[in-house]
Amino acid sequence: MDVHAPHEPIHTWRDFFIHLITITVGLLIALSLEGMVESIHKHHLLHQAETNLRDELKSNITTLAGDERRLDSAKRQAESNLRLLAALKAHHSSGEELQFTWQWNGLDTAAWDTARNTGAIALMPYESAQGYSVIYAQQQMVGEQATVYIRGIYRSSAPLQNGRKLADLRPDELDAIATSQQQLLVDLNYLQDLCASLDRIYGHAKREKE
Repeated sequence: MDVHAPHEPIHTWRDFFIHLITITVGLLIALSLEGMVESIHKHHLLHQAETNLRDELKSNITTLAGDERRLDSAKRQAESNLRLLAALKAHHSSGEELQFTWQWNGLDTAAWDTARNTGAIALMPYESAQGYSVIYAQQQMVGEQATVYIRGIYRSSAPLQNGRKLADLRPDELDAIATSQQQLLVDLNYLQDLCASLDRIYGHAKREKE
């Protein structure tokens, strides 16, 4: 914002006050326009952030439902592995091999990250900002526990690397896999509980926004 000196010389107090009033009015108009532009920008930023967050919430609800179905399958897989290990230890092998497959789709955070980085969260009503904060904090807990679960699968399968079969394993290796699979079930149960909590949080958020 620039303030320019008068082009004509000031000879009287009247000229001085006219110039002063002109500058004051000009400054007020400029400040008003600047404030209006800033207000429009903030309104657009907030509207865009809220739209993106609602879309991301819908997408994550669908993703979580799919992940929970996959966790049910993973749980059945771990239980089947433990039965095979117990049978082999009792010398009742069926010839089947252990399974260590997994699928997990992480939950998106791009809209939340962008809203925080652009300052849009600070423009929201406190209740809305707090609600989204709770959602994404729970999502982070789910993501962290999912990493624990996935690492557990790789840890369980370690003795079977390099093409080894179940029949090739020593008794201590069979015990190590069984211990890992039991821990995996514990990790899975905790992950399912976290997902169930996130489901409830999602449901509450959806009802508030309808």
